Amino acid sequence: MNETAQLNFALADVLQAFDPYKAGEGFYETEMADAIYAVHQQEDAVQLAAEIRRIYEHSFDAPMPGGNPIKLAETLLIIKNNSSCFL
Repeated sequence: MNETAQLNFALADVLQAFDPYKAGEGFYETEMADAIYAVHQQEDAVQLAAEIRRIYEHSFDAPMPGGNPIKLAETLLIIKNNSSCFL
């Protein structure tokens, strides 16, 4: 498995636990794919958090009622930036 695929699986593991609409794990496959793409495009946690919020709110057509997108973005960027160290 190449490094990008391994990174994407690591990001997906974190995103699976993110459940801002209390819909249950495994419910957010489309949003996870979009969020993973956003991680590859962003280096700033605040901008990534805003993009994650936009992705989820667009899908649900409602403000995100839960979750902490800033903390999530920071975690995702740490994984991305350290991926060559642990993958």
